[in-house]
Amino acid sequence: MEYEIELKLLTNQHAGDIIETKLLPQLNASVTQETQVLTNHYFDTSDRILKQHKIGLRIRGNNRKFEQTLKTAGNSVGGLHQRSEYNVQLDESKKQNIHVPELRLFPESAWPKTIDVDALQAKIETLFSTHFERQIYLLEFPDGEIVELVWDLGEVTSGNKSVPICEIELELKKGSTAALFKLAKRIVSLLPTTIGTDSKAALGYNLRDGLSVKKCELYQQNLPENIQHEAAGYVGLLTTLLQEFQMLSAEIRRHYSAELATTIQLILIALVDNFDEFNHHFPCPPLDSIHMRLKALNDDWSLVTQQMDKNSLDSLLVKAQTTQLQLDIVQCLVEQPWPADI
Repeated sequence: MEYEIELKLLTNQHAGDIIETKLLPQLNASVTQETQVLTNHYFDTSDRILKQHKIGLRIRGNNRKFEQTLKTAGNSVGGLHQRSEYNVQLDESKKQNIHVPELRLFPESAWPKTIDVDALQAKIETLFSTHFERQIYLLEFPDGEIVELVWDLGEVTSGNKSVPICEIELELKKGSTAALFKLAKRIVSLLPTTIGTDSKAALGYNLRDGLSVKKCELYQQNLPENIQHEAAGYVGLLTTLLQEFQMLSAEIRRHYSAELATTIQLILIALVDNFDEFNHHFPCPPLDSIHMRLKALNDDWSLVTQQMDKNSLDSLLVKAQTTQLQLDIVQCLVEQPWPADI
């Protein structure tokens, strides 16, 4: 079993050139580069047993080398993903099936007790595939921290339907999560980006099932039972709203962006008020830091909407003010020590 900590950034098809010509020359790091052309087939049952358990199952092919992978649900805070991953190399010469995963090759401990592995084996089928070119940059910094930067360009397909893949993944190989955020913020300063919260498998399920991009829910108004989880929930809502705002097309932006901007403003006001209340009862550095960042965005939001009214939102996205704020908030949630009594 491997344990991965990664951050995903969604961007455009020009990211590869920017990485090569602008990002890498700025970094004080040794770089090892590799190119892969990958095909992945994803599997589940017709009643989506694996999806219900938030498990991803795939077979990946790369230059006639095949690997079957099981990814568990793990944890995600605003786009920083931490999860367990099980990988098994497949060998055609040993008569191993490279078209359908052999589930018993994974350790028994990988499976939830609610899943009958043998029954699952009889029901799994291919649902969708991904095809993309992957540029891998292993970055080794002088302080010993190691981050793998991966740039994927391709598509997800299911039948005659497809959606593009244009994403950067940063995976921590050695060191602290601060290395991920530092590198992410540098990338965001060079490229129009937003934080990605959905895996390629999630995109594939949505494509297969005819679903649109997941929308955020605005109805949760419960009083906090656990302040840390509630704070993460509020900030997760904010980052989702910001992502929706960033992803608006020009046509939709002309008609609906004012309503979404107003919604974000209302959520910001609610967040600031709630963190005022949190800080009054539970003063601690993480909440105070998040609170200050939220206040700053709330104060600046009128400038955002002014630029939007002037049809200059694209220049704002290039500056990536909102994504930078998302990264700051997620980093605060992930890295700051939380008092044990909240």
